[in-house]
Amino acid sequence: VLKDTNRVLFCNNEDGAKTKTRIWFVPPPSKRYGCAFVGYDDGWEQGGMNSEGLACDWLAGWRESWTTDPQLPKVKSNCQVLEACATVDEAIAFYREHAEPGFWYSKVLLTDKSGASVLIGAHDGKLQVERTAESRGLGYGGETLERWMAHSSEPTVTNGVKILRACLQKGKYATKYFNVFDVKSGDLMLYPFPKKDTEVKLNLAVELAKGPHYYDMPKLQKQMKQAPRPLLANMKKH
Repeated sequence: VLKDTNRVLFCNNEDGAKTKTRIWFVPPPSKRYGCAFVGYDDGWEQGGMNSEGLACDWLAGWRESWTTDPQLPKVKSNCQVLEACATVDEAIAFYREHAEPGFWYSKVLLTDKSGASVLIGAHDGKLQVERTAESRGLGYGGETLERWMAHSSEPTVTNGVKILRACLQKGKYATKYFNVFDVKSGDLMLYPFPKKDTEVKLNLAVELAKGPHYYDMPKLQKQMKQAPRPLLANMKKH
């Protein structure tokens, strides 16, 4: 998360073994928020941003003692929080009121238009909530990330891209794409080929107005000129 008084950027490298990357758009149903989700062709959203400017992404790699409360409603998907919440504070309340089984091995980072961010997960069997109003980051290449953030946390797309590129993962779980979300403007900058300079810019409001649809990230520039592709069955679980 890169922020100052005028701008808030949410930046993410998506590292994993899967290769077929997608972005899809789900307009708001009743009493919910419209969302852009990023992930793979299995329909399991890895992150995203909603029409209120709340953005999130997940990081796996922990082994925590964590048992959910059976009396709480179970979270149905990675990004259900984006459909239900508009702010970081609402997201914190959401995870206090819902059972998230995935916290035994993963945590979620969220930010909103105010620039506040929160890391939510589990630690010692309890819900872990780390809220801050400062720029922050975590994940693979953490030491590299800290050095770059100490040098400059200026919230520009150029700076965000430089930091993400410095932290690219290689090998079996290489970075498959990265994204920079401007949570105030609703602009989504996607980089389907991490080692290339190809940037595709979309706007959440514009895409939501087209109805529910998706793009294959490697074919984004071509598919954006074509008729919108209807959501596939595994994208309709929301």
